[in-house]
Amino acid sequence: MGSYVEKILEHFLKVEEDKEENGYCALSWQDKDDFRLSNDNDAKYYYEECHLEKDEALKADTIISFWTPYCHLLRIEADWDIYYNAKTTKTLNTLLNQIKVKHNRKINKINERIEEFAMYYYTKGNYMLLPERGMNTKRYKITEDRIDLTLYECFAKGRLSSFFVNEQGLFSEQALFSWIKRERLECVFRNNTISKNNIIWFGDERKMISNMESAEIYEYLKNATTLIKTRNR
Repeated sequence: MGSYVEKILEHFLKVEEDKEENGYCALSWQDKDDFRLSNDNDAKYYYEECHLEKDEALKADTIISFWTPYCHLLRIEADWDIYYNAKTTKTLNTLLNQIKVKHNRKINKINERIEEFAMYYYTKGNYMLLPERGMNTKRYKITEDRIDLTLYECFAKGRLSSFFVNEQGLFSEQALFSWIKRERLECVFRNNTISKNNIIWFGDERKMISNMESAEIYEYLKNATTLIKTRNR
């Protein structure tokens, strides 16, 4: 059957193969949106399972990403440096070959340690709808998809606060609180009390995932798994 980590990598590979087959780079924006609704599990969930309109479903994002922490664990613990974290058919085929055929001990050890996280990765507890699609890319650049740091940057004067404004274009705490409650993210705050000072940090609040040591990444993913399981309930 294969591990959950393998299933995630196989899904990534299928998506990249489909992109090559369909000439993804040359597709229109509308066709790219349709491709995402059919292939990205977060958008697909909201479109097919929740029956949202396309524009709403395309605001989907994964709360905790798999690829970024996984790449850095491979770099730190397996001497496997994926250039610029490139998710390509070549990279994924080589990686899966190391796991399945060559039984790379270092890689498989990493996979075993993050298997529980991988098991919950493609569940509804790891999906959310952003207030705007544009937050997806900006969120990654600023926080590498750390949900704790994402929420921190959403508060007043934060680098993501511009996505929560009123009709006058000013930051609206009400808009932020409404989004947090709608997406059931109160559990990232102590006692479910929404406040910048009450954020439950999944790791050192100052560190990007790419700057963490392996022990810190494992701790981050452990806390992430707890969050996903809580939201699934």
